[in-house]
Amino acid sequence: MEFQKLTKSRHAVKKFDGKKVPTVDVRQIIDTAAIAPSGINIQSWHFVIVESDEARRKLLLEVNPSNREQVETAGAVVMLFADTNWSSRLHLIAERMGDEASDIERERLLERYPAYVSTFSKEYMLEYMAINSGLVTMNLMYAIKDMGYEGNILLGFNRSKKINEILDINPRYIPELLITLGSSDEKGQASYRLPQQDILEIR
Repeated sequence: MEFQKLTKSRHAVKKFDGKKVPTVDVRQIIDTAAIAPSGINIQSWHFVIVESDEARRKLLLEVNPSNREQVETAGAVVMLFADTNWSSRLHLIAERMGDEASDIERERLLERYPAYVSTFSKEYMLEYMAINSGLVTMNLMYAIKDMGYEGNILLGFNRSKKINEILDINPRYIPELLITLGSSDEKGQASYRLPQQDILEIR
């Protein structure tokens, strides 16, 4: 889909028809989303596709009541986590790159970047991860629409280690966002956007 058309046609949809989205489609959507940029190429995102009925039922209890219907009816539910162990993540990237990594890239991944992130305060690291999560999530929403599905981003849930317990996820990963997607008769509605005069300055 042409990008301008894609951006103008994507809107939040919160009611789905319950038809399961094939896992292969969700995986393809995540592959597309993961091309997103990230600070120092940290790629701190970690996706969990919530497929089992038991996991979704338990997860539902951690979701704000006003958001539960979309979780119940969604054709797929994805929980986005952020990896707090940046040193391990950078080493993993270097390992996966293998011989593709130049000496300069390897030095950055194994020495310079780990030294850099070690100076981050906890608050700054959380902000840094949140920005990266936002970047990949927007890619995810466009990929969902481009695949012919509708979707929504949920902030209204209990962002605690309870989520890790329910999904059996290593506590090094912290829950960031919950994404619902699926087929729907609804297409959502465009919300008001401020004109350039209110959001842009030239100096």
